[in-house]
Amino acid sequence: MNETFKFFLKKISAFVQTKKKSFNRHNSEYKEHDKLERERLVAEQFERDDVINNQENKIDVLLGRHPEIKGIAIDIGSGAGWYSKKLSERFSAVIAIEPSLAAINIARELYDESKKSNILWIEGFAENVLNKFHFASPVIFFTGVVLSHLRDKEVKDICMAIELCAPVGSILSFNECWGLEHHQLMWHVRTKEWWQAQLPGWQLNFHGPVIQNVPGRHKGIHGVKIK
Repeated sequence: MNETFKFFLKKISAFVQTKKKSFNRHNSEYKEHDKLERERLVAEQFERDDVINNQENKIDVLLGRHPEIKGIAIDIGSGAGWYSKKLSERFSAVIAIEPSLAAINIARELYDESKKSNILWIEGFAENVLNKFHFASPVIFFTGVVLSHLRDKEVKDICMAIELCAPVGSILSFNECWGLEHHQLMWHVRTKEWWQAQLPGWQLNFHGPVIQNVPGRHKGIHGVKIK
């Protein structure tokens, strides 16, 4: 292999997304020395803006259609925990799944467990954690711009795990990209047909607004499991 080819191969590999690279990038952000205070400020802004009810989430609109679901919420990729905290105000229990222990430690610092004892923080990859659960009654699955940062393979595995553990009548709120297919490192837009193929038992509602000022690119998916 000549030196020029090896040089370009090295350059290309730097932009190839892998599960390990994605995790390392994600985890390193939560290890930054000022991350706790930055997340505190983000949480304050999210509260002011009621982000959980913005046009990409519309969580209370979804819950208004399914008032019977009050028990368990699963926050996939819970990060610094703000969404888990908001879900804990609406559900009896929240399972917050996050691969970065550094992120979980920040979440615990921000949302005192003695005040939010109905949040169970679980360190791990969602596809592995969800495979250990089988829920007896309908639940809600929530993501906050998590799956759009992962490769197709990992998203397929997560969707399969959801499909297997979710009872009929379960709902989902994915703050994720959809539209004309557009794959880009750490920002993946997938078609409606792609999402439906991964969740064949679900009736999906692609409701989100245009993103990136590009017609045909949106963010926001609701769904209910019908079979």
